[in-house]
Amino acid sequence: MKLLRLRETGTGAVALECWQETQWQSVAIDEDFAQAFGGADQTPPAAAATVDAVPAEFGVELAFEPGERAVLLLPGSWVWNGLETVPRAARRQSQAVGYMVEEQLAEDVEDLHFTCEAVDGDLCSVMAVGSLKLATLKAQIERLGWPVTAAIPEYRLLANLQQGSGVWLEPSWAHFWDTRGRGLSVQRPLAGVVAESLLHVADSSEQAQEEGGDEVAAVATERGVTLSLLGNATELELATLQQLGEVVVLEKAPEEFFMERLKPSVPGNLLTGAYQVALQSDEGPWWKRPAMAVAACFVLQLGFFIGAGAYYKVQANNADEQARALFSEIFPGESASADLRRQITGYLNQASGGGGEFAGQLQQLSGVWGSGNSGGLKLQSLRFDGGRGELVLQLRATNLGQLDNVVNKLGQGQYRAELLAANELENGVSGRIRLR
Repeated sequence: MKLLRLRETGTGAVALECWQETQWQSVAIDEDFAQAFGGADQTPPAAAATVDAVPAEFGVELAFEPGERAVLLLPGSWVWNGLETVPRAARRQSQAVGYMVEEQLAEDVEDLHFTCEAVDGDLCSVMAVGSLKLATLKAQIERLGWPVTAAIPEYRLLANLQQGSGVWLEPSWAHFWDTRGRGLSVQRPLAGVVAESLLHVADSSEQAQEEGGDEVAAVATERGVTLSLLGNATELELATLQQLGEVVVLEKAPEEFFMERLKPSVPGNLLTGAYQVALQSDEGPWWKRPAMAVAACFVLQLGFFIGAGAYYKVQANNADEQARALFSEIFPGESASADLRRQITGYLNQASGGGGEFAGQLQQLSGVWGSGNSGGLKLQSLRFDGGRGELVLQLRATNLGQLDNVVNKLGQGQYRAELLAANELENGVSGRIRLR
């Protein structure tokens, strides 16, 4: 999991950093990304951080391992955070949550995206960020193909401390997190004033009146709260914090605490609803796997058809060879043409007065011949008498029983069959059969 950070520059552009080797390193970004947020609800110049944009040739190249994901930190000044009582049914409706906190905002609810996380019962931590900013961020992430699964404000890093409220002091910014579930990022000179206001411990009645309900008072911190301090504080800042509670100075960076306790589901994620990023995996877009499956099925089906075509072609060639062999036996001395059907039809048409009978008799003979029990049979001669309408066959069989079986089968059809003569040979028997 990578941790990225989006920072504002003094010119209205943005710079990107990556947490590597326990420090932030500048990432090379193109001009489109750097200037994308210039017209998107940008922070007034007086509140902008003094961070210079890094040209692409001077920053480290951002690369991701297969399956790796990233969490992006947004400037805390972009995201408003507060506590509000929100019914469960309205928590997933961004605009409904927005109208509940509308009086606390300086912007139009229609231009903001809201997220809501339960803190205690119906008391929720509500965050609001400009919709145009999120839409721009989503478009840039998908354009660059970065696997960013979550975007959170900077002060949300302190929520992982699990040691009460937290204060994170940077050279230009101060980030606060109240253990009740709200945070804030301000310029460093305002740190003392904001600490007294955000982390001030009031009695229950005053807290309930200020925050708007008994639920807030129920989770209000008691006097003697523990404050985790990260970063170098001046003597005045330290004295101000010590008046609010016990101050515990942590040596680790908040980024390290965050990465140690990072879970697959990142609390405070702003990329939700319509702004959820569609990840592009190493295998390609989401439709690539189904398309590959369809292509594989098509190839398999095509291979099956080719194999079946080859098989039936072989079978057809074998049947054609058998038909030509039978034609040579029936019509000795005649050469078979390319179209046997037409050739035989011509012979039938030339037959005088018995073409129909000859066709029927020949069809009945072919049925017996193709019954599967014709092994060992050989047609020695065939003579058709058109005047009498009879067909005389000279067959050679393995034994007399097989010859008698052929006669019985021939007699079961339209025409009557009779054995005229039978002669025993050295290798079988030869018989003359009449079919009429």
